[in-house]
Amino acid sequence: MEAMAGLACSVTDEGVPAGKLAVVGDVVLGPEDLSGVQTQLGAYAQVRFGGAEGRAALLEALVAAELMAQEARDEGLADDPRVAWALYEEEASLYLAAELERRVPRETVAADEAALRAWYDEHPDALWYEEQRNMEGVAFTSYAEADAALEQLRGGETTLDLLGERFATPLQIRDDAEHPGFHPILFDEALDAGDWLSAPVVVAQTLLVGRVQQVIPASRRPFHDPEVQEQLVEAVRAPMLEAAREQLLRELGQRYPEAPR
Repeated sequence: MEAMAGLACSVTDEGVPAGKLAVVGDVVLGPEDLSGVQTQLGAYAQVRFGGAEGRAALLEALVAAELMAQEARDEGLADDPRVAWALYEEEASLYLAAELERRVPRETVAADEAALRAWYDEHPDALWYEEQRNMEGVAFTSYAEADAALEQLRGGETTLDLLGERFATPLQIRDDAEHPGFHPILFDEALDAGDWLSAPVVVAQTLLVGRVQQVIPASRRPFHDPEVQEQLVEAVRAPMLEAAREQLLRELGQRYPEAPR
């Protein structure tokens, strides 16, 4: 029962009756509903959707199907064949996920370090931490004042401390679309830490005049980083899953040939 309680807490909101797993409108789903669906699955699918994680995935599919059915009833479409077809599709997606997992087990791919390492080495442009920069400067209210101050700074006639209170922006990656009046200047490839920016920049509706404070170069994310491992498994497994799916479709086509029209 503790495992079932943990499952309920992980996938539903508060207000679920004791011993139940989810509330969808006026429908309460419990362990018996999961068991009923599992008995309709094949032997492997029953294993695939066993355990806390598998049962959570199965419950999520049940909730989605019930939401779909309730929406159809609310719109007067309960007897519409398209609704029945959508529910069949939801069930089919469970079967497909289980069958693909059987043919290409995720754990098997995750354990194949040689394959993961090969993909990592063959894609040197993937899985990087982007370069980060920030600046330190002084705020001005008019462009004329800001431009004049920058000229004095670049000529060595004054310092940031003499111009006013010094501000530093957070470290950030380049995003010209989000910061069109700032990042193209801050991330100028000709600039390094300590170099003056070529023009005043707009930051939060304020004009800042200053210099690059820090530059953290782009770096390759390490192979053993847990997030990198997840991405590598997905990348290595993707073509295997597609091949398994194509093979499954061929097998189904042979087993259930299309009836002549």
